[in-house]
Amino acid sequence: MKITKIEPLLVGAPTPGVGLLSSRNYLFIRVHTDEGISGLGEATLESHDNAVLGALKDIETLVLGEDPARIEHLTQKMLRQLFWKGGVIKGSAIAGVELALWDILGKSLGQPVYKLLGGACRDKIRVYVNGWSGGSLDPAVIREKLHSAMEAGYDAFKFSLARPVWPLSDLAGLRRIAKAAETIRETAGPDAMLMFDGHGRYDADFAIRVAGILRSLDFAFFEEPCQPEDEEGLAKVARHADLPVAAGERLAFLPEFKRLLVRGCASVVQPDIGHCCGFGTALKAARLAEAFNAFVAPHGPMSPVITTISLHLDAVIPNFLIQERLFLNDWRNEVIREPLRVEDGFLTLNDRPGWGIELNDDVCAAHPAVRPHTPQLYRPDGAVCDW
Repeated sequence: MKITKIEPLLVGAPTPGVGLLSSRNYLFIRVHTDEGISGLGEATLESHDNAVLGALKDIETLVLGEDPARIEHLTQKMLRQLFWKGGVIKGSAIAGVELALWDILGKSLGQPVYKLLGGACRDKIRVYVNGWSGGSLDPAVIREKLHSAMEAGYDAFKFSLARPVWPLSDLAGLRRIAKAAETIRETAGPDAMLMFDGHGRYDADFAIRVAGILRSLDFAFFEEPCQPEDEEGLAKVARHADLPVAAGERLAFLPEFKRLLVRGCASVVQPDIGHCCGFGTALKAARLAEAFNAFVAPHGPMSPVITTISLHLDAVIPNFLIQERLFLNDWRNEVIREPLRVEDGFLTLNDRPGWGIELNDDVCAAHPAVRPHTPQLYRPDGAVCDW
């Protein structure tokens, strides 16, 4: 079997909210072979569609005509043969192709991917929902939207506040976080698993103060309190916050995960299969985390394709914690032919070959690419803040 074509597909997926969420295109990758078997991957990287498409063109010549079953070999070619290993843009392009290769392998052998890796460690996959609040700060709206997410089968919830803050001390910012967190805890109940995503917006000292609020409300973890490259800051928060720190969604290569763990930056590791060069690197990162007694909660607020692929990783690693999923209560849930259904906080695996899913081409065709939008944050003095 030989690879004959790499086919990218952009699907416009505006994110409904209150103007504080990113609108993106899903970037799906189909890899075709001369035996008629094609594989499906995803390389969605918000607001960087053209960059990832360009990287795909650059690496395409490295895999055309090759045996798709040589997944690790081809991953190493894409990563190392053009001298510049690149960052998350190249990592996403590689991931889109690598994921499709696993799908081809599973289909050619008539087995789901997770069974090719030793079988499942668990019967179903615990999941939490992100993006459910629409970016609102209004307690009444938060309660209403949280009830909608609960009615959709979720019992674990993550939220973020897309607001700039002053460094070190911003009392108004702390009050906003506390008010939203208290509203969510009160509405979700005492047993719900709650998480807060800092989105890398805070310096370490401010993040430690935020962690105190979250700890008092029994939050499960504090995600990306600082920028991912600020390993000293992440480690400082992890040392001083009485709350687990989660990080890793913006990492692309295995040595980055090594530093995260060796330096004590996080006890919850969040590889994104669609950004970190694919399934193989995410699996290596999970094994590495296991050696440090750390847990894995894969990042995945993109389409149902990346969610389904992530379930195969979740199934085979013993140190799995919980899987992220974006709140999709519209057509976006139907970009695959059999939409995912959450029941009592869990998703289930299917036994179909490969990833066990296929794109719904009619739904994809009905939603052409859009102009991506990522909000821009500024402090009152005009200084640029991290989104």
